[in-house]
Amino acid sequence: MDLSRILQHLAQAGMLESTRGRGAVYHLPGEAIPTPEDIFGTAPAISAPSSPNLVDHRDAEVCLLSDQLSLPIIDDLARLSAPLRQRLEALAAEPRSKGRVSREKMIEVVQVLCAKHFISLRCLAELVNRKPDTLRDQYLTGLVQERKLSLAFPKTPTHERQAYCASSALSE
Repeated sequence: MDLSRILQHLAQAGMLESTRGRGAVYHLPGEAIPTPEDIFGTAPAISAPSSPNLVDHRDAEVCLLSDQLSLPIIDDLARLSAPLRQRLEALAAEPRSKGRVSREKMIEVVQVLCAKHFISLRCLAELVNRKPDTLRDQYLTGLVQERKLSLAFPKTPTHERQAYCASSALSE
């Protein structure tokens, strides 16, 4: 029996819950899987106040904090503390300054950047000077499949506010 059938059977038996469909995410019943809306709120209407249930908590380096995620989120490079932004830019210096780098080098840089934080796709792309869709398609999706990176929002893998962290950071 293959793993997908086992997972489907466990979901039918009520031992797991599933998002259903292709690329289903399985989790324990009652366990909340965060969504981008849980963390960032819904896209605000023009001049509408932000959701009263969401408070923008930030750490000393101005990374977003959420009790639903185990690591802070870098969601806006412009808001980061200068020292953190400089460290991240230094780590990404080679792909940032070169048009081409080896696949191995890009993977190494992405994993180092994601070692202590969730980093949004947009911020990662800006740090390594690549287009977001290209970065996701050529590197991030494969690294997630290989379990080298983890998604902040596994129910919505292609969401524009998706964020990534090194899988090893979650096990520490």
